[in-house]
Amino acid sequence: MSEVISFKSPPYIVKELDAITELGLYKDKDDFILDAINTLLSARRELRIEIACKLYEKEEISLGKAAEIVGTSIEEMKKLLSDHGIKLKIGTSNAKDKRPYKSRA
Repeated sequence: MSEVISFKSPPYIVKELDAITELGLYKDKDDFILDAINTLLSARRELRIEIACKLYEKEEISLGKAAEIVGTSIEEMKKLLSDHGIKLKIGTSNAKDKRPYKSRA
């Protein structure tokens, strides 16, 4: 499932995105932006930790999925959650946990 996200971009970014598409390096602007986001998330572990903690706190993902996003073990993820002041939700399962979430890690 995809969602349309829009943002205002400076004119020079629009020109660069157009050039990237014209060069055939990416199918379209969407593919390039998705790759750029994935690259950023791969390079910034602390950002993946914050995202995983927030999604776990909102009960949108399980502990296992949080660990997967961060690229760590369940035990390390428990410590990270604790370090962020987030209590473990032991023995709970809801429909949100079952929704697919594609990790970028």
